[in-house]
Amino acid sequence: MNQLNKKGVREGGQNIMVTVSGGRSSAMVARHIQTSEKYKDFNKIYVFANTGQERVETIDFLKNIVKHWGLELNIVEGVYSNIMGVGVKYKLVDFETLSMNSEPFSGAIMHKNKGIFDGVPNQKAPYCSESMKTIPCKKFCDDIFGVNNYIKSIGFRKEDMPKRITFTEVKEDKKRIFPLLTDFDNVIGNIELNRWWKKQPFKLEIHGKFGNCELCWKKSKNTLIDNIRYGTRTIDWWQDMEEKYGNTAYRERLSIDDLVKMAKLPYTHEFNFTKQEEDNCVCSF
Repeated sequence: MNQLNKKGVREGGQNIMVTVSGGRSSAMVARHIQTSEKYKDFNKIYVFANTGQERVETIDFLKNIVKHWGLELNIVEGVYSNIMGVGVKYKLVDFETLSMNSEPFSGAIMHKNKGIFDGVPNQKAPYCSESMKTIPCKKFCDDIFGVNNYIKSIGFRKEDMPKRITFTEVKEDKKRIFPLLTDFDNVIGNIELNRWWKKQPFKLEIHGKFGNCELCWKKSKNTLIDNIRYGTRTIDWWQDMEEKYGNTAYRERLSIDDLVKMAKLPYTHEFNFTKQEEDNCVCSF
């Protein structure tokens, strides 16, 4: 039997970072890796990176993952400095201490703007996912497993091919695994995902378009309007960020006030939008 090192990790074992986004796909991946014989000898770290803009329903979903599956979920938040040369760090929080008021997001924008960059994240400068998700999770797992001494699971589904990944890329990738595309008799898509979740003792009590950051600039305009109509606590925060940094995150240079005005129009109002696809990021899988 492999010996445990000082950090409680079996030496000589394979290591895997299981990222849990707060959505259904990554949760299914986490449960599969937790229970599958294929991964029984892996050292596993389950991690969720909190931005402070997740909905209460998302946090409740994560709580149920822990409660019903006994999954050891680590919650990290980015820690940011306004001092030049000081990079992104992380801290571990729990369900009692995690931010629900956008503090990590505010810190990430401040951190990015301390040099020559100026502005909130947008399509041309999509730095928020890296600053709030990728880097904090990586630094946490680097501390546990050693720098880059692990693979990472991604919750891509059938619908993500071939635009976001191809089977050739899946087979050749040495740093990431895609269990929903490789580990089942049939590749997992939305239909299979829905069937699987119907068998679980809990569910995500919110439509997927409302998940993750409430008013994420990567959502389509119609989805943003639906989010505002559904109810969101982050409108004031976005107004403050636009005023402070002098730009807007949203497509076609729409401000948050523009979107709020659109959301106040009657439901029968027809918006003349060109079709927009969601710009998915690591927050989504």
